[in-house]
Amino acid sequence: MPNDCSQIDEKILALFRDRSEDAIRETACCYGAALRALAPNLLGSPEDAEEVENDVYLTAWKQIPPDEPRPLLPYLRTICRRRALDRLDEKTAQKRGGGQSDLILEELEESLPADDGRGWAARISLEEALSGFLDSLTANERKIFLQRYWYFLSVKEVAGKNGIKPGHAKVTLYRLRQKLKSYLEKEDLWNG
Repeated sequence: MPNDCSQIDEKILALFRDRSEDAIRETACCYGAALRALAPNLLGSPEDAEEVENDVYLTAWKQIPPDEPRPLLPYLRTICRRRALDRLDEKTAQKRGGGQSDLILEELEESLPADDGRGWAARISLEEALSGFLDSLTANERKIFLQRYWYFLSVKEVAGKNGIKPGHAKVTLYRLRQKLKSYLEKEDLWNG
C-alpha cells in the first residue's frame, strides 16, 4: 500500500467512482481507526459510535461521486462529526444522555452568543468570527482548543496529547473560552 496519503486517497476514490464495494473496505482499513476515535468521544457509547462509522461509509458511498474530496480523511471526519451530532440529537430527544458533548457544550455556553433569532446571517458571521478567533491563537492554543471543542477529547486526553497536567489543560481551556468571549464581544457578536 502506498505511503503517501494522496496516493491512498486516489486509489480509494477510483474504487468509489467504479462503484466497487472494495471502496468501503479500503476506506475502513485506512481511516476506520480515526473515525472510531472521534465518535465515542461525542457519543459515549461504542455501539452508537459503530453505527455512526457505518453511516459515514454509506454517506461516502452515496456522495462519491459526484464529490471528489482531497484529502479524504477531513471529509470523512466531517461526515462523522455530523452523523454523531445527529445521533446525539436523537439521544437527547429521547432523554438518553451520554458522552462528552453535554459537558463540552456547557463549557462553551458562557463563551458563545445566545441565539438572537437572526438565523443564517448570524451563523455565517459567527463562523467567520470563530475562524478569525482560531487564527488569533498560537499554534499550541489552537491545537488545545480544537482537540477539546472540535474533536471532543476529554480534558485528560488533551493534557496527555500535549504533555501537560490535566489541571493545566483546564486552566488553558478556561482562558481560551474567556478569550473567545472577548473576541466575540469585540466583533459585536456577543449578546449574552
